[in-house]
Amino acid sequence: MPELEFNLNEGVLHVESCPYIIRTAVRNIAGQRILVLYIYQRESILAGSIKPRWVMFHSRDDFATLSFREDAKATWQCSTLGSLDRIWGFDSKCAFYRQQDESRVARFCKCERGAISMLGYLQRLISYRKELERKWKKQRAIIERMKYVPVLPRDLKGFIHREVMPQYIFYDYQRKGPERAFCTACRHEVSIAAAKHNASGTCPRCKKKITFKCRGRRGRIFDRATVQVLQKAEGNGLVLRIIKVYRSFADSDIPNHFEIWENARQFITLSSSGQCSVDAYYYHYKAGYDLTPWCNGYRPVFDRWKYNFTADMSGVLYQRNLSDTLKDTPWAYSQLEAFSGIASFSGVATFLSAYIKRPKIEHLIKMKLYRLVSGIIYGGYSYSALQAINFNGENMRAILGIDRPYFPLLRELNPSIDQLHLIRQLLQADHKPSTEQIKWFIASKISNADAAKELLAHMSVHKLQRYVEQQFAPEDEAALKRVDYYKMNTLITDYHDYLCMCKELQYDVKNSFILFPRELKAAHDSVAKTLKDKRTAEHEKAIAGSFDEWQKRYQYQSKELMMIPPHSAKEIVDEGAALHHCVRLYVKNVAEKKSVILFVRSVDEPNKSLCTVEVKDGQVTQARGFDNEEPPAQITAFIEQWKQRVLYASDKAAA
Repeated sequence: MPELEFNLNEGVLHVESCPYIIRTAVRNIAGQRILVLYIYQRESILAGSIKPRWVMFHSRDDFATLSFREDAKATWQCSTLGSLDRIWGFDSKCAFYRQQDESRVARFCKCERGAISMLGYLQRLISYRKELERKWKKQRAIIERMKYVPVLPRDLKGFIHREVMPQYIFYDYQRKGPERAFCTACRHEVSIAAAKHNASGTCPRCKKKITFKCRGRRGRIFDRATVQVLQKAEGNGLVLRIIKVYRSFADSDIPNHFEIWENARQFITLSSSGQCSVDAYYYHYKAGYDLTPWCNGYRPVFDRWKYNFTADMSGVLYQRNLSDTLKDTPWAYSQLEAFSGIASFSGVATFLSAYIKRPKIEHLIKMKLYRLVSGIIYGGYSYSALQAINFNGENMRAILGIDRPYFPLLRELNPSIDQLHLIRQLLQADHKPSTEQIKWFIASKISNADAAKELLAHMSVHKLQRYVEQQFAPEDEAALKRVDYYKMNTLITDYHDYLCMCKELQYDVKNSFILFPRELKAAHDSVAKTLKDKRTAEHEKAIAGSFDEWQKRYQYQSKELMMIPPHSAKEIVDEGAALHHCVRLYVKNVAEKKSVILFVRSVDEPNKSLCTVEVKDGQVTQARGFDNEEPPAQITAFIEQWKQRVLYASDKAAA
């Protein structure tokens, strides 16, 4: 890098409004004439440094900048002169060192004056052109992929009209009965005996479900819908096409506006390793320099937590071509047509990806367990799903973990994943429920399967059902005024907690007075208080019994501060209240000797809380002052001193 000389008496070096100085040269690099700009910091020049801060290399169609940092490391930049060093308007802070430097730039930019401005303009044009080239490269790849997308089915518009859009019967209201009724489904005038505005019904001619609309009250009707069309793409891949539909009725019985357009596409392919991948594209209004209106990715939305119809990709699946489309593909037996026609269908691409990972989905759909399949596909393969279903099973009994005689019941109930887990737990309980009793559990929306199984270890299903129904809807009128439970699942959970606490208190749960309390909520709260008092007493006894040991091992005092252990659990709770932190939650660990809590106090004020220290496995795990903050420097230094003189010394002695 050349080190050019500067005359420190030059006036431009003393203009404070120009902190950057530019010198220029023309070099022949790789057979091409390149304009080189050496950009210096004025303060560095005056300080005696003659090394440039940036060196910009400029040709007619490209430019690049070499940046020299203070640590002498050089990096390449593509910033324009106007935004160099991340400063907007950087070029306005620059000045040429001599007139000949400006003349070189002016000749390069083919201008007479304003060389810096013209150079910045030229750089912006080059940057924009390079950006367009990068954009066009991506768009050419998109255009190449879109070449293999087939045309939409010819009967798609008729399918949308008959199967997707809502249908109406428009009529004129008359006292003697509706007149001039017209069905939008079959597009014929029909005769109806009675009608009510906005009521549901069936067309007497085409038997389609319709909504009655009185012409005098209907106003403007606006409908919209989303349709998914699955077709074969290049190779063995598939393309899912998202079709949006708008329709409106104004003053006539036929739509005055009916619009169909393609909104998005998803290309679904399988890799050589069998992994399913989905490449999404969305239709965007074509700008002036765009080669294609298709953009890679999912449609951006302003607020992802609000529904956006344009970005919504779920909808009704066009089924008339599914057999031919899926033929000779890995999804030929996926039962997509059956599942999309009956279940709540959110997306084809998600279903096809899930089927590659879990091909046993096919057998579940054949059994009409649609809610179970929905949970597997759209529930994110949660832990409960994997526990409830054995996807490696060879038959349905192994997959579901339920014997064959219960298969008709499963088809009737169509359970979710949680409900399947509940049924399995009920069938494994000591008192096995009947079919009707299983239906009662499902109808009551009980999802705590482990609690239900534990309860059935102490009573029959009939007794449990009778008792919880009495507690959920008591017959006593006085008790009805105070509602304790709004959900049966909450009641089952509290009942299970009540029995667990009774066992811990060593109550006789075989006694019906204990097993079936008159008021479960009151009994639960009473037992919880008794158990809490018992645990508190045990904690107090354990902490008080360990005080002498802790005092001998951990107590320490300097001139101003001291480290002391607690006498009781109450002292730990009071410490947390005084310092506004959560040390009270550590009482159980202290009582069980999993950790030790110590207090830092002032020698002059031993009852004033300053800092709380936790010791676990011979190490200080945390030290907290007021409001859970780090202790001040004086206390931190004292803790370090205590660690060296007491904590580590006691560990060595114990070893």
